[in-house]
Amino acid sequence: MKKLFETSLVAVVMKKKMISELHKVTTITSLSSIFRVEHSHDSSIPHFEQFVRDRCKSGNLGIEEAMGLFEKAIQMRPLSSIYPFNQLLGVITKLNQYPEVITMFKSMDSKGIRSNVVTFSTLINCFCEMGKVDFGFAVVGNVFKSGFEPDLVIFNILLKGLFKENRVKDAIKLFYKITENGYTCNVVTYGTMVDGLCKTGNVDQAFKLLNDMERGNCKPNIVIYNAIIDGICKDKQIPKAQNIFEEMIFKGVAPDVFTYNSLIDGLCKVGRVAAAQELFMEMQARGPSPDVYTYNVLLDGLFTNGRYEEAMRLFEKMDNDGLEADIVTYSTVIDSMCKSNNLDEAKKLFDSLPSKELKSDTQTFNIMIQGFMKKGLLQESENLLTEMLDKGPTPDNVTYNIMIRGFFQNNEIDKAVQLLYDMVDRDFSLDVINTSIVEDLLAADGLEGKFIGLVDKILPKRQSKGTVTTVELGV
Repeated sequence: MKKLFETSLVAVVMKKKMISELHKVTTITSLSSIFRVEHSHDSSIPHFEQFVRDRCKSGNLGIEEAMGLFEKAIQMRPLSSIYPFNQLLGVITKLNQYPEVITMFKSMDSKGIRSNVVTFSTLINCFCEMGKVDFGFAVVGNVFKSGFEPDLVIFNILLKGLFKENRVKDAIKLFYKITENGYTCNVVTYGTMVDGLCKTGNVDQAFKLLNDMERGNCKPNIVIYNAIIDGICKDKQIPKAQNIFEEMIFKGVAPDVFTYNSLIDGLCKVGRVAAAQELFMEMQARGPSPDVYTYNVLLDGLFTNGRYEEAMRLFEKMDNDGLEADIVTYSTVIDSMCKSNNLDEAKKLFDSLPSKELKSDTQTFNIMIQGFMKKGLLQESENLLTEMLDKGPTPDNVTYNIMIRGFFQNNEIDKAVQLLYDMVDRDFSLDVINTSIVEDLLAADGLEGKFIGLVDKILPKRQSKGTVTTVELGV
């Protein structure tokens, strides 16, 4: 597939002069050789096309109705134009039904319905969303064969697809080939590059692209500034992020709530909570108004940096300001209550969640279970695990590791062993701390011989999956 990517890329950037060469290297010989279906019927084409257009614009077109309209369109004689097909494919793509779109494209091809650049763009997008960008490049060959030329929309989709597969070098190579061959990159192209580079840890290259934009004709917008500020904050280069923040304001680009959230989160992560609070107050004074995420990151920052009382005042202020806390907010507060020896208050808040029309997720249960275990309240922890198994949410690997660690530390070896059997059944694995505990118990002959066979069942699974263990059992 890598060879397919390289050859298809060459074909794209050489444009029409390289069409014949692209025909030689594209491994998907012809979509028509793969795509088949049937049907036929009759209807008023103009009225039908208008109806499809209206339904697609309505925002409430579901998958079944869309598929029904597609079947009707493909049966019509004479055939409808390509436009209703494109509109229906677009709606179904937005519903994340990518395999359905590919099947529909096959049906269209088998009926001789001539696709245009929009159709091909939609198909390429589906392949990219499915993590099959090489198939997207192969479709580019069909764009040429159909007498069209790939546009910037197609290249932007391919760039996004490459980043989705973490193929950073290929994305950079394609970007420079696009510019070298006469295409004028737009703000979407740059935005895709900056976002992709930041999310793959290539912040310095993203920053270089930002500088290139500022020197060129395509100036960065708020989306691009947000991507770069968020990436730089996650890279803990806070002074650089603050400089870009000031620079964007100077250039007339107003920060939005996402910009502030990234900076507040970044400042909290490096312990600069006072500076984060200043930004928060700036938002309240001048806008944009803080949202739930703003409160969540600042609460987490205050709790993490040992400012419990301030965090609780902020939590109360959130309620007083009429902003509804979400499950992340409550999980953060409950966790800090548990860690601050306010277990009763934490349980009270946990129990109040249904009355607030909030459903505790697995993480919230894990927090409470761990809080009980640390206090040696094993029965309360077991009750919560039983509730999860009976009513949900589903326990995860973390839940089992917390329970097992608690049982080991409270010398409830039999209960720990029983949960280890459950872990094996659920394909979970021991974490490093529990592995170390088991190692110590084995070394001290603190476990029955039959347990050794159970350990053997757990560790090979971890190794076969490529899980790195920092502690190996000396069985």
